[in-house]
Amino acid sequence: MAPLWLYRVLRRRNPLPGPRQSLGFLPKTLRSDGRPTIWFHSCSVGETLSVGPLAHELHERFPDARLVFSTITDTGQAIARQRFGKYGEGNSFYFPFDVPPIVRRVFDEIRPTMLVIVDVEIWPNVVHEANRRGIPVAMCNGRIPAGDFRRYRLVRRFLGRVLGGYSLLMMKSQEDAERILVLGAPPEKVVVTGNVKCDRDVVERELREVQTGALERSLGLEDDPAPLIVAGCTHPPEEAIVLDVFRRLRQEPNLDNVRLLLAPRHPERFDEVAELVRKKGFTVRRRTDQAVPDGKAEVLLLDSIGELSTAYRFATVAFVGGTLIPHGGQSVLEPACYARPIVIGPSMESFPQVVDDFRAGQALVQIPATSAHRDLQVEQLVEALRGLLNSRDARESLGRRAAAVLDASRGAAALTAERLASLFVAARQAATASPTRE
Repeated sequence: MAPLWLYRVLRRRNPLPGPRQSLGFLPKTLRSDGRPTIWFHSCSVGETLSVGPLAHELHERFPDARLVFSTITDTGQAIARQRFGKYGEGNSFYFPFDVPPIVRRVFDEIRPTMLVIVDVEIWPNVVHEANRRGIPVAMCNGRIPAGDFRRYRLVRRFLGRVLGGYSLLMMKSQEDAERILVLGAPPEKVVVTGNVKCDRDVVERELREVQTGALERSLGLEDDPAPLIVAGCTHPPEEAIVLDVFRRLRQEPNLDNVRLLLAPRHPERFDEVAELVRKKGFTVRRRTDQAVPDGKAEVLLLDSIGELSTAYRFATVAFVGGTLIPHGGQSVLEPACYARPIVIGPSMESFPQVVDDFRAGQALVQIPATSAHRDLQVEQLVEALRGLLNSRDARESLGRRAAAVLDASRGAAALTAERLASLFVAARQAATASPTRE
């Protein structure tokens, strides 16, 4: 993979500091200062946001501990700096390549007391080096989608040895726990703790209040009576489908003032989506525009990172992307935080337990799985959104049920943090008893 990685680095205008940190060259702010250190690792945006409730809980329990955060993607790094800078200056970095000399260099610099990995991120050399130094490794919010499970089973003998190096494997659901056991995880280390994302809004209230004001000003949403469809985490060609639906809705007399907020999943597509909106004949207002907001813009583009969960507050109806294509879906928990009515497409394989709970609670509208044809998807989405936009009672009822399902799922962060706290205390005691251990 080295030639491909080098090619991608050279194509970037500003290749540092990500690649340099991935090679183990960390800034001085990451060097151990003698305090016990908890190292959180997450891959991208969704996983990094899941770290928030855990970091909050552990900081409350151990205010003297140092917290550091690693990610793999640039967007994950942006979220880490935005959310976790309050725990210390320069405490986030790019995860090292899983190569022994590089891994050893990072461990020598950080000297973690405990490593917490969010989701199923399996890095054999990192786990081995932590084991060699007597550092516990915990997996949190672990999930194994069906597609990944089929691939993992092909190398389960190897994975079983790696999973045996974890001190604790905390899974989202019973199904995820059963799958990781099939892959060879030691049964005594596997526990179901629930979905930490359900507790995110509890620790993000202050940030969301700040973001609310910023979004109101930049997108012209203050006291706007027009109904707003928020389409979040969209992938191609979902934006084009949603824009066709939007056009159809605006042609109806009682919905001619409806507006649309688009939030593409990947930042590198922001310009592309803005151009698509213009080609479809709509005016567009971007979140990052510095000019005075045009309140008459039909389409708003959320071209920023980490604000979508707050943007759902303004939704009359929320559409969650990654669901009209065979992608596996995106999280429906964020609009549920604000009791917003949720509409999704047929693909939600990445969140089976969550979508099952919402279906059981009649807490979302899902267009049928037979809607593979684009014209049919447009028709079904028009029907679903029209019904909700025209009925306040239907919207409020659906939104209340979504909030109720979310409330019933809370508590995972406290349960996960409790187990992590026990692991951390034991690790500190071991480190105190053997301070020179490597």
